[in-house]
Amino acid sequence: MKTAKIPSLLLLSLSLFSLSAVAADTLPAKDPVNTNQCFGCHASAIKTLSTRGAHKNVNCVTCHDIPKEHMSAPSKENRPTTHFEYAACGQCHTEQHKDIMDPKYHYEWALKNTPPTYAQFRDLTGDNSFRDVQFRLPRFHSSIVTDLANVRSDGRYQYKKYTDLSKPGAPLWEALTDTRPEEGDKIKPSKTLSLTWRPQKGREIMGRSDCLKCKTNDNMLDYAYLGKRDPKAPLAFDDPDHKVLKTVNNSFNCITCHDPHSAEPRIVFDHLIEAMSHKDFKDSNYQKNVGKTGYPKIEVIEMGVRGYPRKIAILDKANSNYMCGQCHQGHNRSETFYKDSDGSLAHEKNAIDRNGWSVGTYFAGNPLERWNLVRGLGLYNGIDKATGVKTVSTDHYHMETVVASKHGQAGVGCTDCHFSKKENGTLEHQPSLPTLKYKNTCARSDCHGNPNGDNWSEGQAAYMVATIQQRYRIHKERLERYGLAARDLLIKAKVGEVKIPDDQYKKLQDAYSLYLHTTGFYFSDYSKGVHDPSGFEETSSYVIKNLRTATAEAQKAVK
Repeated sequence: MKTAKIPSLLLLSLSLFSLSAVAADTLPAKDPVNTNQCFGCHASAIKTLSTRGAHKNVNCVTCHDIPKEHMSAPSKENRPTTHFEYAACGQCHTEQHKDIMDPKYHYEWALKNTPPTYAQFRDLTGDNSFRDVQFRLPRFHSSIVTDLANVRSDGRYQYKKYTDLSKPGAPLWEALTDTRPEEGDKIKPSKTLSLTWRPQKGREIMGRSDCLKCKTNDNMLDYAYLGKRDPKAPLAFDDPDHKVLKTVNNSFNCITCHDPHSAEPRIVFDHLIEAMSHKDFKDSNYQKNVGKTGYPKIEVIEMGVRGYPRKIAILDKANSNYMCGQCHQGHNRSETFYKDSDGSLAHEKNAIDRNGWSVGTYFAGNPLERWNLVRGLGLYNGIDKATGVKTVSTDHYHMETVVASKHGQAGVGCTDCHFSKKENGTLEHQPSLPTLKYKNTCARSDCHGNPNGDNWSEGQAAYMVATIQQRYRIHKERLERYGLAARDLLIKAKVGEVKIPDDQYKKLQDAYSLYLHTTGFYFSDYSKGVHDPSGFEETSSYVIKNLRTATAEAQKAVK
């Protein structure tokens, strides 16, 4: 991707969230282009978006460096440079730029975090030992693509200055250096093991470049829809990691959630667009409720004149559950599905051109819905080595859990808890832990404060969260206890030590498979139950009872 000095910006109108802008006379002048000439080629989507919304008076040169040759004889070779930098938007949206680069909450968390917050769990699918995993480290969103490249490259991409780990991110290739360029486009194993911030994920090399899609949108113009291979598209979702990394420099761009042409709230992540619009999802939680509070409608727009399909979706109402959910969702895109009937693949090996429910998220509000969907279709994702049980994979189901919760159905979004409300009524653009700002999240007047009736103090909000998390830990301990009992019996049956009749054996296998899916589903919920307290307690109670019943019946029927 071309790089260029950040262009001077013209005065922007107020955006969706009434973002502040600096005065036009403080910005250096830049010759505007005749937008009607641009619309001669960009006559459909770009013209539609650019002539409505808060940015309708913003000239194309605000975000693009446009060669003169492109205006007279447009071609691929003289295509304008698009600016994706935070600072590009930040020249007008100064407060939001300041917020996202402000480390205050991260440093405050570090000062208070004694001892560190660890999750303890028993590795039932491994060696049955207890593991302590630090999983609440609040990462700088402004350097999230840098984090990924650094920790998942077996030491290939190193910080030029190690202490920059503790700062909001500089652009990727200003912060990191490639220590093994001779490896080319593929990252190879080395003596330095890769890490991961998320304990339920693999700890080795990235493996698939498609995970970069929700860390940056620098290269969003270079992909065809759903990352399909297209002779005209420079990138596909299964391209080698380094090939894709070379095309990016900025983490989690502003344009991930805000359309630059119209300033409307939007979704650009293909898999979520698929889930919200595809006919295969008509029975999903979202499509069944679309239009109700907490379930905004979308306008899917075909974009571009580059010769390959690209889509975005505009939300009719801003809802951060879906905007943040582009990354914080458990999509099926990279899952491998096998058929119950013969164990064969349910799709082509490494297929990147799947569509329908196996691409997006099904909006399952709890693991029982997700497990029933996959197993109901006669599919599974793998085999548990210890027990031989067919398993259903898990991911980070934050968005689905919140959307299906009472908060989500009432229209409460991620930013209501992770962004603090300022004195002027706007939300600060600083995604960080709610535990550091209860006064301006849970306890503020439009939530659980006055005049709602709860009249929570900051301390009461903190105590309520601590109580929910304690109940979560109790349920989790019981899940593990009964899961271990089922596991021991299944191992005995697998090695022939006991014989369980078919009906009771299948019931026990299904109960344990659902248990594995449930612990994976909720273990990847970093809130430890706060995202959906009642939903977690109802589901975990069902799974515990299911395990106890299936184990007892199998033990009674043992031959």
